[in-house]
Amino acid sequence: MNQRRNKPKSSARSYALWLLGRQSYTAARLRERLLRRGYNEEEADDAVAYLLEIKYLDDAAYATGFVVDRSLAGHGPRKLRWELKNRGVDSNVIEDAIAKVSPETQFAQAERLAQRRLRGKAVDDPKVIAGLYRYLLQRGYDYTLVDEVVQKVRYHLDRDVQNS
Repeated sequence: MNQRRNKPKSSARSYALWLLGRQSYTAARLRERLLRRGYNEEEADDAVAYLLEIKYLDDAAYATGFVVDRSLAGHGPRKLRWELKNRGVDSNVIEDAIAKVSPETQFAQAERLAQRRLRGKAVDDPKVIAGLYRYLLQRGYDYTLVDEVVQKVRYHLDRDVQNS
């Protein structure tokens, strides 16, 4: 049901500026939004080109902010790539944004998630550990990093249990 509305009275540029005042968009998403609103392709392309020219629209800045926010929330690089690709961001821009998050930060975030997930659970239960692997992999972390995190967290939790 991708129906087009009647053409709005305001210009595509002013509507695009209004949208950007409410939230950030990638160039592809903004263009898509303008087309859905009823503007033709020429008007939508003109508005997006204008906003790119005056630097109100910047996919690189959008991707960087998105990656920083989501990685701090515990999302791994695979999931971030997928989400940005779906938002129409160029692959090179995605890779540049993801490269700004250090492997140490990724490890620390995954470790924080693992510790929180294992709190109060039996770390010697294979089902619990398998669930932890699945959880971290679904969050978008690579298997190698997940394996290192799980081993470290298990080691520390086992040691804490023995010391108490």
